[in-house]
Amino acid sequence: MKYLTIDTTTKVSAVSLAEDGRLIAEGFLHTSKTHSERLIPMLDQLLIAASWTLKELEMIGVVRGPGSFTGIRIGIATAQGLAQVLKLPLLAVLSLDALAWAGLGRLEDIVPILDARKNEWYTARYRWAKGEGEKAECLTLPQAIPTELWLEHLKGLDCPICFVGDAAAKSKARIEEVLGERALVLPEYVSLPRGAYAARAIWQRWQETGVGELVEPFYIRFSEAEVNWAKKEEARGRMEHE
Repeated sequence: MKYLTIDTTTKVSAVSLAEDGRLIAEGFLHTSKTHSERLIPMLDQLLIAASWTLKELEMIGVVRGPGSFTGIRIGIATAQGLAQVLKLPLLAVLSLDALAWAGLGRLEDIVPILDARKNEWYTARYRWAKGEGEKAECLTLPQAIPTELWLEHLKGLDCPICFVGDAAAKSKARIEEVLGERALVLPEYVSLPRGAYAARAIWQRWQETGVGELVEPFYIRFSEAEVNWAKKEEARGRMEHE
């Protein structure tokens, strides 16, 4: 089965072409251009390089968050548009689930951390099971949490941990200060979102479900605009009550 994956949940635009879980072609751009400027040209170049056409695709996969609110919407809208026009099943995975593949074969416990701003990370904790195939068990569900609170929690687990994600390299010094030799912080070129990770995660999802699904964004928390709107509505409600 030939399929396409799209991941725009961070500042990286990551696109892949894969067949039966095997990576065929991968696009990675980490520039100042917006996702909407990068996606279609990148996809066109990958199709040409792989000698594929859109008509050969049999499935579309997209990463639905958490991450950048705008990026999530662009990725899902693009994937939905392609799936609708090509009449293909659409599947989705979480960004943290996809990033767990970056740590496969390194340490058992994998902790993706994505910059959520406000001194918080989007994060979760996974463990690759031994002797049960390539499947990561989610030990701590995805959440947005203050960075220091999460590090103190991980410190109390007393086990080696592999960190991946766009916040990993940036926070390397602090992570190692708290966890010491128990922390393995992967370099940026490995731990940033990649099409290869999404391709593996989407293929695993397809093997579990075998059907397309209704894809919705996974934000975890409200956007800044939604928070400000809620505050204004609350203030207006108090004034009307008074």
